[in-house]
Amino acid sequence: AGFVCSVFEVPKEEILVEGDDSNSGEGTIIPSQAYLEREEEFDIVEVPYVELDGVPEQSDSMGKSTVATGILCRRWTDEAYAQRWGPGRLPEKYGPHGITSIWDQWTKPDSGILPCAAYLRHCVLAAEKMGPVCYDSFVDETYLADRTTTIGEYLGTKPEVMATIPPGDLALRYGG
Repeated sequence: AGFVCSVFEVPKEEILVEGDDSNSGEGTIIPSQAYLEREEEFDIVEVPYVELDGVPEQSDSMGKSTVATGILCRRWTDEAYAQRWGPGRLPEKYGPHGITSIWDQWTKPDSGILPCAAYLRHCVLAAEKMGPVCYDSFVDETYLADRTTTIGEYLGTKPEVMATIPPGDLALRYGG
């Protein structure tokens, strides 16, 4: 089983490669502290991937076949967040904004949570850049928290999402 996902460029200084002194990019991918801070609410895992052309492997500098890997931000839990960052971080950082949960209260289909327009636009543009296979997968196979509405259906009712300008401090990163 698998899924199609788009790729976001991550500045090289935000990714550390363990066991590689040659700058070849080989070795185990370990996110830097800066990257973990930026994506603090996600579980960051190393995963194997296959390019859309179906080629599952790549070769290292010695010609040995290796499986390509990258990092993936995946859903987490409030408990895991507290284990990584400490129990006080969530209420301290998000409590003043009325946020009491990052993940747990949104797992119910009737939570009412909707995507942030600027970030959804960013994701749509990234999927679009990857080509029609990725784009179609994203809009047709990604669902809102209600677990029934696809991103494509949502965009059909909210076309203004694609005209949403990201905040100034995120304009470069979210520019598409």
